[in-house]
Amino acid sequence: MAAIHPNVRVLLVESDEVNIFVMEKMIGKQFHLTVARNGVEALHFAHKKNFDLILTEIRLDHSMDGTEVMEELRKDSMYESAEIWAITGVGLPEDEEYYKNLGFDQFFQKPTDHNSIIDSIKEALPELVQA
Repeated sequence: MAAIHPNVRVLLVESDEVNIFVMEKMIGKQFHLTVARNGVEALHFAHKKNFDLILTEIRLDHSMDGTEVMEELRKDSMYESAEIWAITGVGLPEDEEYYKNLGFDQFFQKPTDHNSIIDSIKEALPELVQA
């Protein structure tokens, strides 16, 4: 099934297979979704094609966490002002300010309402949703 807004390119960085499955079902119906299962893979994909939004779990398996992914992407001129969002199940709702101060544009606490993520993407990228 094709995405409703295929011109909105989202990179999901998530290492938990259950979370990937759920996000693919929800977000993948709305937007063109690419999944990276670790930070190294995320950087590889991000350098191969341009994403409009990156949604990264903070705690990732392997060598990099979501904060390190964001920091590396911000060094690239293509992503220095891109929408990079954090999502985590280990933080507290009041951690939002902390993560925004690190450089993330949005923060979501798991479990999250997937419709709120979808609505936030539409609000952040209205020119692409309208196209």
